[in-house]
Amino acid sequence: MRTLLRMAFDGAPFCGWQVQPSDRTVQGDLELALTKLLNQPVSTVGAGRTDTGVHAKEMVVHFDWSPKLAGSIKDLNHLIHRLNRFLDPAIRVYDAVEVAADWHARFDATSRSYEYYMCDNGSPFHRKNAWMVEKMPNVDIMNEAANLLLEQQDFASFCKKGSDNKTTLCVVTKAQWVKQGDLWVFHISADRFLRNMVRAIVGSLYEVGLGKWSVEEFKNRLLQKNRGAMGTSAPAQGLYLTKVTYKNL
Repeated sequence: MRTLLRMAFDGAPFCGWQVQPSDRTVQGDLELALTKLLNQPVSTVGAGRTDTGVHAKEMVVHFDWSPKLAGSIKDLNHLIHRLNRFLDPAIRVYDAVEVAADWHARFDATSRSYEYYMCDNGSPFHRKNAWMVEKMPNVDIMNEAANLLLEQQDFASFCKKGSDNKTTLCVVTKAQWVKQGDLWVFHISADRFLRNMVRAIVGSLYEVGLGKWSVEEFKNRLLQKNRGAMGTSAPAQGLYLTKVTYKNL
């Protein structure tokens, strides 16, 4: 039986999503809990990978299992309840749905959305979940530069060196900074993202917002398709995976 899970997690205690040989990860904790709970080996497939310290409001996962071997699990609601008791409080599963045997959490996704949080007021309540900047940049100028991302197809300039991407082509459908309470939040959506792409974009837009680069220079650097020409990646703690969209769900 193939099952879809929707889950959220605080990325601070983990070395990213993907299972690692010696480091604690979200996927590693999830698979360990599922294996113990369901009395059978369980491997999961996520909609994407998040780096160390990055959070998720919605990560989508699928896995295969046999209810006959699962003992006391009555239904999927019961599975959610029991699974959350096995998991660290930093991880919470909030939905479980049976899907077709060939449905795929990663390859069937049509878009993904992220938010990046920035704060300039020194609030102690955001120091672990936002980028605490000393000087707030010019957001209007950053949004002007962000609009250029909607016209771009090749995002090699924001791809981490050594990544195993087969292509650096992406279709960005939204890229905008908005004020939310005492935070500035960058909303970005695309059909796919490269490793470290969002944090690299935020760090580069910050350079524009501080006046270090003009919008035209940002455009010229973007067209170079050279990661070294862009800004330093923004800190991980401000980044959240917020939505994964599927055509058939």
